[in-house]
Amino acid sequence: MNIKDGTVYQIMDNASGNFNSAKTLKITSHHRSVVSFNLGNQQGYGSMPVQHLRYLLKRNYLTELSDERRASN
Repeated sequence: MNIKDGTVYQIMDNASGNFNSAKTLKITSHHRSVVSFNLGNQQGYGSMPVQHLRYLLKRNYLTELSDERRASN
């Protein structure tokens, strides 16, 4: 899995409590083993290890939004 700056993920309802009830998470930078992100609706920002991001994706707590879905939101 390639992690790219600007990628937007939808936060599933069962994990939104861990992200200030935000609906989206956008990757702002990726350096070695850490990613930085902003939460949707300016609800915060943070960073996490790439390994944890992959865990969240594997457990379906985050799903990548396609360009078409982002345009409709």
